[in-house]
Amino acid sequence: MIEHLSSADYKQMLWKNGAGYTVELARSEGDSLDEFDWRISMADIKTAGVFSKFEGMQRILTVLQGQGFMLNIDHHFKHLQTLESVTFSGDSVVSCELLNGEIRDFNLIYDPKKFHADYEWMFESVFSEIKSSADLVFIFNQSLEPLEIKINESVFCLAYQDSLIIKDQNYFKNIVLGLQNVKQACLIQLTKI
Repeated sequence: MIEHLSSADYKQMLWKNGAGYTVELARSEGDSLDEFDWRISMADIKTAGVFSKFEGMQRILTVLQGQGFMLNIDHHFKHLQTLESVTFSGDSVVSCELLNGEIRDFNLIYDPKKFHADYEWMFESVFSEIKSSADLVFIFNQSLEPLEIKINESVFCLAYQDSLIIKDQNYFKNIVLGLQNVKQACLIQLTKI
């Protein structure tokens, strides 16, 4: 199944700790914040604060917009600027300090006992060809310019912050991404363990 998702398809929901809102792009199943195998979302962080815990899960976070922030992950500090990423355990104690105004981040949360994750941001302005046999492929366009994607013989055009999700495919996928100007796209591949 291949599905083209836009902002109208995304779901706004309260953070697990109740301190803000998440825009959920896609998830494995259900509506509970305690029961899922993987989840992809964006969040607007407007003030300093503590992150929600997701016990037993792995998290990858990227700053999408804004001047960045300082994360305190189990008393280790990490300064993230726009389009920089960090990986940490959902069991970690995490808080943040904003550096110069609010930010928007992009998150993958997944169960590492069930999935292996490949998480990659692509910035080239040339065509990229990817061959994938992952159980789930998720492509997110952060470019202001449309991102053209060809999968096998089908062509899709993703506008700014649109996504493409390819799942439940048992065949080898040939994916070609193309953009004339600077590309800012995230490619996530989840493979069942």
